[in-house]
Amino acid sequence: MNLYHDEHDLLARVCQHDDYQAFEVLFHRYQPSLRLYALKLSSSEILAEEIVSDVFIKIWKSRQQLELRGSLRSYLFTAIRNQSLDYLRRRQRDRMVQPTCSFPDNACEDASPEDMIIYHETLEKVEAAISALPPQGQYIFRLSRDEGLKYREIAERLNLSIKTVETHMRRSLIFLRRELQVAVPA
Repeated sequence: MNLYHDEHDLLARVCQHDDYQAFEVLFHRYQPSLRLYALKLSSSEILAEEIVSDVFIKIWKSRQQLELRGSLRSYLFTAIRNQSLDYLRRRQRDRMVQPTCSFPDNACEDASPEDMIIYHETLEKVEAAISALPPQGQYIFRLSRDEGLKYREIAERLNLSIKTVETHMRRSLIFLRRELQVAVPA
């Protein structure tokens, strides 16, 4: 396995010759430092392992189309950063799309039927209120809350100014607060 010293030779063997042994050398050479970097970004050992594995799986699957202009090390660390951000955005989006149950230990199955009805009715009211937003405000709100995008990312995606995005979000939140106000007994 010590046949491969140069990272460019390693990568060439992987990409041009489908050399799985070279791929394993590449993995074992970079995995420890990439896992530590992913751990720093994700704060989860399990997630860090998954992120590194996913990056290497993508490299293997797309090896014949892979073209690097810089160093392999830089490419790998950038890929880990991007994959980590994708996981964190997806986790944030999943939390917002599938709200956690407010019952003990998140055990919705242990909740009473009445509590579950109230829970689902509340979710329906929230979704109805979001759907009642003006189209642009609704779209911006969903990009922010469902996809976890920052105002800057939304502005870039929609070719708007950040101030415009902030204005839409402020108006949407005011509208939603007003629509979802619950009368609190005195």
